[in-house]
Amino acid sequence: MIIHVIDDEHGMRESLRRLLFSEGYEVKLHSSGEAFLESYDGAPACVLLDLAMPCMPGEALMEEIQQRKLNVAVLVLTGNATIESAIRVTRAGALALLEKPFETDRLLSALDDVSKQARPIFARNALVKDYQRRQASLTASERKVMEFLLAGMTSQEIASRLGNSKKTIDIHRGRVMHKMGATSTAELIVQWTSLGR
Repeated sequence: MIIHVIDDEHGMRESLRRLLFSEGYEVKLHSSGEAFLESYDGAPACVLLDLAMPCMPGEALMEEIQQRKLNVAVLVLTGNATIESAIRVTRAGALALLEKPFETDRLLSALDDVSKQARPIFARNALVKDYQRRQASLTASERKVMEFLLAGMTSQEIASRLGNSKKTIDIHRGRVMHKMGATSTAELIVQWTSLGR
């Protein structure tokens, strides 16, 4: 897994890079939240985030991560944790919080826990991304037919609504099913309910 270290202190970034690299992690360093957002490539990753940074504080970056739906799991590092800050960062999506200074073993254990929690999240994100890619491959006519299929309409009902022949709608329906990887309308609805909403 890739680890993004976001900390404005050069010494802390380098220390974490050496430690994590020695543990077999691929590590990328960022001196600010803005630098991370500019370089993040969408790959599943863990973020080690310092809360106390100038320009874009850690909590502001977490808001951006949530709004942009970035495919990352966040482990917050802070020098002055309070119950209130712990609640705030957890609500903002952090999977764990570690207070500085921390021992190496505690960091590695917390990182391992975050990685385990993140796996099902990353797997779901991959499924959603694949669903969106398949949906984007539909033509405008196919998307319209899919909307009516999701509403439970038959080919004949869709044909009447769109002013097409049933044969034309059946052709569009077949293409929709093929592109979306569904074998039935019920499966199409399940996909949309679990991944498309």
